[in-house]
Amino acid sequence: MDKARRVMTPSSATESVSLSLGTVDPVLGVDVGGTFTDLVLLGEDGLRVAKVPSTPNDQAEGVLAGLRWMGVDAGSLRRFVHGTTVATNAVLERRGARTVLVTTEGFRDLLEIGRQNRPKLYDQFADRPPPLVPHELVVEAAERVLADATVLRELESPEVVADAVRRLDPESVAVCLLFSFLDPSHERAIAVALGGMDVSCSSDVLPVFREYERASTTALNAYVKPVMRTYLGNLAERLREEGLGADVEVMRSGGGTFTAGLAATSPVHTLLSGPAAGAWGAAAVGAAAGYGDVIAFDMGGTSTDATLIEGGRPRTTAEGEIGGLPFGVSSTEVHTVGAGGGSIAWRDPGGALRVGPRSAGADPGPASYGRGGAEPTVTDAYLLTGLLGGEDRLGGSVELHPEPARRAVGALADELDLDGPTCASGILRVLQAQVAKALRVVSVERGRDPRRYALLAFGGAGPLHQGALARELGFETVIVPRHPGVLSAFGLLAAPIAVDLVRTRLADSRDLEPAELEAGWRDLEEDAGRLVKRQGVDAVAMHRSADCRYRGQAFELAVAAPEGAADPAKLAEAFHRAHRERYGYAHTDAPVDIVNLRVRAEGPPPRAATPVIPPGVGAERARRGERAVSIGEEQTAAALYQMEALGAGDAFDGPAIVAGVDSTCLVLPGQRADVDPAGNLVIRER
Repeated sequence: MDKARRVMTPSSATESVSLSLGTVDPVLGVDVGGTFTDLVLLGEDGLRVAKVPSTPNDQAEGVLAGLRWMGVDAGSLRRFVHGTTVATNAVLERRGARTVLVTTEGFRDLLEIGRQNRPKLYDQFADRPPPLVPHELVVEAAERVLADATVLRELESPEVVADAVRRLDPESVAVCLLFSFLDPSHERAIAVALGGMDVSCSSDVLPVFREYERASTTALNAYVKPVMRTYLGNLAERLREEGLGADVEVMRSGGGTFTAGLAATSPVHTLLSGPAAGAWGAAAVGAAAGYGDVIAFDMGGTSTDATLIEGGRPRTTAEGEIGGLPFGVSSTEVHTVGAGGGSIAWRDPGGALRVGPRSAGADPGPASYGRGGAEPTVTDAYLLTGLLGGEDRLGGSVELHPEPARRAVGALADELDLDGPTCASGILRVLQAQVAKALRVVSVERGRDPRRYALLAFGGAGPLHQGALARELGFETVIVPRHPGVLSAFGLLAAPIAVDLVRTRLADSRDLEPAELEAGWRDLEEDAGRLVKRQGVDAVAMHRSADCRYRGQAFELAVAAPEGAADPAKLAEAFHRAHRERYGYAHTDAPVDIVNLRVRAEGPPPRAATPVIPPGVGAERARRGERAVSIGEEQTAAALYQMEALGAGDAFDGPAIVAGVDSTCLVLPGQRADVDPAGNLVIRER
């Protein structure tokens, strides 16, 4: 609590606004990041946001400190939704459980061999990350199921396998047998023989073909399972002591939430919890502003995440990766680059200015933090170009010091034979080029024309680059949320309870009867519906899709099921359209294979409404003076506005800087910003 008070003040921690639809009981979203834990509270009294220091050794401490700082009565909360990096950090830092893998005899080196993809095409010395389960912790089971589900060799003795596993003294066990997605009986027999141990079976975690990806996903689940069970159990218990009566919900990588009880047994679904929350928050803000099709980017201190949102829903993928390890469960499709406010600028051996991926982190942080950091960062460049001022407080607490920033950037400028201001502006241009590339990956490279989408900028640093990126890529409209720095926490409250299920159903679309396709989806829907209802949700919406490919292709495209009855021919037509959109062509006469059937079950949309701010009385009331800023090669005076003082309907022209509790926005000369009813800045060219 004391630590939280040192970094927050009441004025910087909260903002009260009216709601478009009142909520009977308050709902709270808590997103844990590497530096700050963000909290968003929606209730009858309005909206409140806060940032408190994260506590990496025990994330629950930061969560509880945030609740106490905001004065939240846990017993009054109708929902408590959590975005966590516990599973992510356990994998990246290799601090998971001692895990044993059980495989079919002859497949001991499955994780070692993996795919023959090279991490870097032209680097002959690049190494792949070591598997989570080393060779000596793999146990082979004498059994064999064939590709047509025929049992070639029965499992001889589950007890013998279990004894071999126990001798290795594991904390967790992953079981992945050949073709167990067709016949899971051998995996289940081994799980029964292992008694009360933590066991993850691939036929439960990911019942699809492709042995390596299935094994990697199952191993990841087993590796983080004890860590997540301990963390979530501890958090839930401490919140119950504080009076919380509602279930703790956890954000899924693929969007939507599930209860902490299910998250503890299937933690692989939380590996990209944070980026998913940001994407759902961006989708909610875009929809409230009248834009269902949005390309969003979240620029934080270390990296930038770019994502595509269509029809008010973020795109998802089944080809996730963390620390170089693949996993096949549904995750929000995010492209990440190592470019953020803390990224370090440097001179490469060829004499070029580079930015990132190395970051100064939170301690010592950028030179401008005054904590001993000596390397130049993007934040230092913001300060020297006037985009941030010495009076600004990052996150409401971090004071900025111009002199250390000037020394750090000046040293780099000398290396590059530049003056300090030119070097600072160059750092920002290099950063913007990297983010522009990420935005092209999720738009142009996927067949999307940016002119058809709104650009949504969030994160602590994202709104400072909205104008330059919009002009470079052709976006006609930019949306900057009222609280861009805590949008991920808001996104937690915009996500419904959800379940994603998948099952392999390999068939030629021409040979599959509609009744067979319908039966496959119906079976998945029944299982998904039961899982959603177990979490206290009655009304359930089902979303059907399938992974399809042309005969002979190695990978698939996910295709939403056509409206109406299950029709393999219409599904094939939808695949042709998706293939043409993604790759620029379609082989309409080629046979289409249906590989996997998928179902997403969702509970009703959350009742938490989008906040509505009071009408404004003119932007001049929010004006706090002006500041000299460098924009590219030009230096100009920019008006300063306080975000929280702007009301609905207020408007102003650039150049302007809009400072908020959690982020700062730059409105370029030639741009005009309008404040919409939710308090978002909607920015267009004049």
